[in-house]
Amino acid sequence: MSEPTRREFVSSTAALLGGGWLWLQLPAIATLSACARDAAMRNDPFTNLTAVEGRVMRAFASRILPSGDGLPGAEEAGAAWFVDAALGGPFGGVRGLFDEGLADLDARATEAHGVAFGDAAPEQQDAIMHDIEDTQFFFMARMLTLAGTFSDPSHGGNRDHAGFTLLGMEHAAAYQPPFGWYDEQHARSEGGAA
Repeated sequence: MSEPTRREFVSSTAALLGGGWLWLQLPAIATLSACARDAAMRNDPFTNLTAVEGRVMRAFASRILPSGDGLPGAEEAGAAWFVDAALGGPFGGVRGLFDEGLADLDARATEAHGVAFGDAAPEQQDAIMHDIEDTQFFFMARMLTLAGTFSDPSHGGNRDHAGFTLLGMEHAAAYQPPFGWYDEQHARSEGGAA
């Protein structure tokens, strides 16, 4: 077994820290997904992103999780609306990062291909995104795209269960009573104190 390189060590450490940060944000992400799903289903205008930024974000999300072969992707799940809601809520602190990142994607597409990022060919979009994949913007935009696609539908999550369809899961609601609930109900039916 070979020693990890410095790059591998830094990459692994960053992934670990990012995963821990994401775990701490799960309640906020679940709440955001509820609002975002409704907005995406109605195809509402974005509330925090401008129309241009929203178009770039939709294109970005579509390249992170593209649809194809009969399977939905981030576009069908309404992930861009999730990002829009996130930037107006608990993720408002990274709004400036998204302002710069989305504008940068458009500028790079215009410079390289003479079109806006949303109008570039998928392979052109992929090449531009590859150039920025080590940036904090890319990390946050990808993370929020994935959260918006795979959030639990019971909290609003992915539109029409697109994320679950992508994973090959069938959505089935389940109820799990709190520990001790049946014991309390049995004691009450027997006339005892709960």
